[in-house]
This record gives sequence, C-alpha cells and structure tokens, in this order.
Amino acid sequence: MRKGQSLLWAVALTAASVAWAGEGQPAEEKKPDRSPARGTPPPIPLHTIEGVSGVFITPTAYFANLPEDDGWWGKPSVAESFVDLSHDRNLSATTITTNFFRRFELGYSFIRLHLGDWPDDIQTITGAHTKSNVRLNTLNARAMLIREGEWDTSWVPAVTAGVAYKHNNSIWQINDDLHGACKSVLGVKDDDGWEATLTASKMFVGILPRPFILSAGLRNTDAAQIGLLGFSGDRRTLFEGSAVFFVTDRLLLAGEYRQKPDDLGRVPTGVGKEDDWWTLAAAYIVNDHLTAALGYGHFGNILNHDENAGWAVQLKWEF
Repeated sequence: MRKGQSLLWAVALTAASVAWAGEGQPAEEKKPDRSPARGTPPPIPLHTIEGVSGVFITPTAYFANLPEDDGWWGKPSVAESFVDLSHDRNLSATTITTNFFRRFELGYSFIRLHLGDWPDDIQTITGAHTKSNVRLNTLNARAMLIREGEWDTSWVPAVTAGVAYKHNNSIWQINDDLHGACKSVLGVKDDDGWEATLTASKMFVGILPRPFILSAGLRNTDAAQIGLLGFSGDRRTLFEGSAVFFVTDRLLLAGEYRQKPDDLGRVPTGVGKEDDWWTLAAAYIVNDHLTAALGYGHFGNILNHDENAGWAVQLKWEF
C-alpha cells in the first residue's frame, strides 16, 4: 500500500468512527460522564504500541479503564494502531490491557512490521533473500507503587513500575536466510528479552486554563528497535517522557520522546544507527468507550531508510 493511500485510509477510518460514535444514543444506555471537570477520569490514556497504557510510544503511570472505587477489576481495553512509513513499509499493533484493584495492569501487544524494500536491498548486497515481515509479541505487568496525591499530599505523582517480556518470532529465520549475518555482523544475541520500566505521572490543574499531564520514566532494555531487530545483550537505562494537554474535555494534544539504544552493527545501505524517537499526537474522546488518535512520528533510521515523517492512527475501545 502506498504511503498516501495508507494515510487516507487512516484518516477515513478515524472520521468514520467519530461519525458512528457520535450518533444519538439513549441517555440511560450511556456510561456516566467521565470528563476531568467532573472529577472522574475520561477514557484515556491511549495504548502504546507495546501494549501498556500511555501515548503511542511511551507509557504513563495511569492505567486505562479503571474500575469504580469499590471494584476489583478494570474491564479490558483494546486498541488497533497503524503506522504508515516510507518505501512501502508499515507497522500495525494489536493491544489489550486490563487492571486489578486499581493497582496492577496486565497488557499484551502483537506488532507486525512490513519491511518494504529492505529485503530487496539486502538481496542486492548479499545475494540472499529473506522474509518481508517481522513479528513481535510482548507481555506486560505493571504495579502502581504510589497513587497520585497519596498520603493526602497533592504534589505526589503516580508512580508505576513494570516488567515486559518480548519475543521476536522472525529474527532467527531472517538470520538463517542471511547465512548468520544477524549474529555475526549485526551482533544480535537473542530472539527474546525483558525490559523494566519506572514511570511517574502528574496532572496539573490551575496553572494553565486547562489541565495537563507530565510523565517521565526510565527503561532498562537491550532491545534493538524495541525488539523488532532482536536483542543485543547490552543493557541500557534510557529516558522517556510525555506531555498531554487538554484542549477541551474531549480533545487532547500530546508530545512524547523516547531514547533508544544503538548497540547493533552496521551494514552500508542496509542497516543504519538506531535513533531516538519522538511523536506528536491528537486524541479525541468520542464517547465513554471510544478514543481515536492521530499521530506524527519521527523515528530516525530504521534499517535502510530514515523514517522522519511517519503517520499513525489508533482506535481504542474500553468495555
């Protein structure tokens, strides 16, 4: 699918969802209004492509779809994300999260990266042909160590610690196709690995005309391109963070930044350095179940091309 066609598809899908969800529903069938102005959480945050509550590429300490104060289980949230990259490449992510006792979150993500013209470039360089898709599975578990405002202190942020297990279904097949080059040249050590995260988030009210949320965190990882290129065995502790601004009770704007490790080798015109990522996003709370988001991403070099103008769309549904 060409880039322009993918972007038009993403915009059309979001617009259709907004129009569908905006149709009138009987008031008694709707969930209670959960806007921040009324003291109850709206259906945010989004899902990261790696399957936790957050923006597109970084988590927040807040969980999606919390239960009522006297409940023990937060119903599942599911999301589908699509990122349109250059040179016929794209990424899709299917994610689900749920939570328990307002303190624990479990999540899962399945990511498929279509490699576009990379297999052709590698065949030109090496004479070997390989598969055109990479698949990554991620299991997440997070615990909220500190609730926002705990101990009756308003300045205390929410603090969440998490661990993720990742498994790449494709990297060893690619390694075999390329006669061991992923190991010998790039330095890929494993097809699976784990990450640890620590994230703090705080909502600020009264400073700007509308509330805003700041999040900052650390990630310990050895994943190359979040695991899509396997795992290097060289662990790094890196920074990530985001800012989310409420334009209205339903429209939010966000920006996020994520440091990345750069531990794999290079293949001229085939595999370049791993750059930090950042995105800009707009999310619209369609109703008490559905949130739609559009994003613009700067991903730097991924394999054989710079991806500095990727467009993303996400639809998230809270049951």
